[in-house]
Amino acid sequence: MTLLTICTRALDEISSFNVPDYIAGNTDDTAKQLLAFAKKVGTELIRDYDWQEMITETTFTTSVDVRSYDVPSDYERIVSDTTWDRTTRRSVLGNSTARQWNALRAVAITTAQTFRFRVIRNQVTLERNPAAGIEFAYEYLSKNYCESSGGTDQAEWTNDTDLPLIPEDLFINGIRYYFLKANNLPYGDAEGEYDAVIASRQGKNTPSGIVNMSANVCRPGRRKFYRINIPESVPIV
Repeated sequence: MTLLTICTRALDEISSFNVPDYIAGNTDDTAKQLLAFAKKVGTELIRDYDWQEMITETTFTTSVDVRSYDVPSDYERIVSDTTWDRTTRRSVLGNSTARQWNALRAVAITTAQTFRFRVIRNQVTLERNPAAGIEFAYEYLSKNYCESSGGTDQAEWTNDTDLPLIPEDLFINGIRYYFLKANNLPYGDAEGEYDAVIASRQGKNTPSGIVNMSANVCRPGRRKFYRINIPESVPIV
């Protein structure tokens, strides 16, 4: 479903407005409102919710004594507990609080195996100077909520043929709600529908995992323990 189709669907139930023939670049007031609200909905959905469609993985390899590395250009926020040192297979601890960070920086740490990090000014910064060639990886949520017809991710709508990266009914209901509200029309039902769609999509966006509260399990008659929770390091075989 394209931007034009989404905006058309958003106005289907509002009979007092004519649906524009095109949206992007149209000087018609209705078209300009629809485009503005489509951008508003996209921005707020990315800002307020964690959609699996937005999850992206990135890696960087250290240079000697370089502590800070730029986040990707489409970076919105990091996914907690996903940062790993893949070279030594150890979890990287963070995001450190300001208090923790300054305490770490006040102590000369040279022999610790586990790195800690903090995101500062759109850079992932390590608490100490690394050696060269260490590969770090983490997941983050992208700020790109749509893509061009050619498949290029975008941070906002630019053409009628652009496609959403998250479910289109979120945009349809969100645009309808904001359009009604801006034009002083009854919007209570539309607001309720928008909230309901968000809640439904959020609840079904990712499968639920199995939660096991035990740290270890020992099989009857055997002495070997099996770890259930994820360790902070993985042995290199």
